[in-house]
Amino acid sequence: MSQSCRNAICKCYDRRGENYSLLGTNAGLIRDKYIRLSANDAARTTARAELLEAMQLAITRLEGIYGAAFSRNKDNLPQPSAGDSFRTSSRMIIGLGGENVLETGLSLQHTYGTPLIPGSALKGLTAHYCDQVWGASDPKFKLGEEYHETIFGTTEDSGHIIFHDAWITPECLADSLKPDVMTPHHGDYYSKKEGAAPTDFDDPNPITFLSIVGSFHVAVSCDVQSEDGEKWAKLAFKMLTEALGEWGIGGKTNASYGRLVLENLGEVDGQSSVNTTVSETPASVPDVQKPRKQPHPAAKKLKYKKGDTVEVTKVPDPNVRRSSAYFMADDGIGGQVVLGTPPSVEMGQKVRLEINGVMEKEGLYNFAAVGAKREPPRQARDKRGRR
Repeated sequence: MSQSCRNAICKCYDRRGENYSLLGTNAGLIRDKYIRLSANDAARTTARAELLEAMQLAITRLEGIYGAAFSRNKDNLPQPSAGDSFRTSSRMIIGLGGENVLETGLSLQHTYGTPLIPGSALKGLTAHYCDQVWGASDPKFKLGEEYHETIFGTTEDSGHIIFHDAWITPECLADSLKPDVMTPHHGDYYSKKEGAAPTDFDDPNPITFLSIVGSFHVAVSCDVQSEDGEKWAKLAFKMLTEALGEWGIGGKTNASYGRLVLENLGEVDGQSSVNTTVSETPASVPDVQKPRKQPHPAAKKLKYKKGDTVEVTKVPDPNVRRSSAYFMADDGIGGQVVLGTPPSVEMGQKVRLEINGVMEKEGLYNFAAVGAKREPPRQARDKRGRR
């Protein structure tokens, strides 16, 4: 970041004597954009403390607008679903190793800058717990087996369960970010410096960061709209409940961070979520067939093959996000010009193009301008730039 940018950032701070304060409402934006000193500045430690304090203050100003967003998000969860409020029984740190302007990261909701647990983290935790714990009692829950694939999917086929981002509840938002510290002693050893060994004489290196406490609304849903889908959702939620309580989520779980338990230790699907045993689960698993990827419905109507020259009509692109010209053949299948320059014609006018490729699964053609040729690969150049 240039010094002129840092000078502009400093104008956003309210300086009172030697202390700085920053007014704002998005803790994520403050963390990523508003540190006022460079990494090499001797006073950076003080600036870091100011930044963390500004993040803590920022979320105290969000309760009204965030409360409305939280309710809207909760009410719009797809059905069938299973969810409940979980509270942290210890501190939690999500995204500790993420890319960040500070030495320590923290996952924050992009729009409001509030703490959240990403759905991808919940899914990864549950998938591993399913394989290691439930799979130990029932092989169908092992990685690659029937139940595991039905819930979590594979690289070729998505699973039926959707793990939603867990939003922090508005009631505990204001006091959710807590100052924390870790003191690694053996920096040279951890960084694998040659010849370095951990000793009792190494100096501690205190690193401050923010951890999270509070309650989160955790939910999963199933894409099967039936009674079977509801059973799948409740089964996955049981598994997630156990994983959060026993293994924890996020960083430093070996130091007891990241444990979450149901705020109201009631019942989930008629049984205590804490006392659910794996032997009870197979009877609850419905016989739902996993969908297989099918070709696009339009694929069966594809009339032409690669190399054919066809008459096409320029029409509006059905995908409004694309800005390039879109043409449709007489079989009702359209596409874009991917080779050569698209003809400059008005909407509704006809022109001849070549079929450069056929995308059967998507039900699309790739067109090429008539006579357009691919450029031959560039010859290798030597170090002086000559061919």
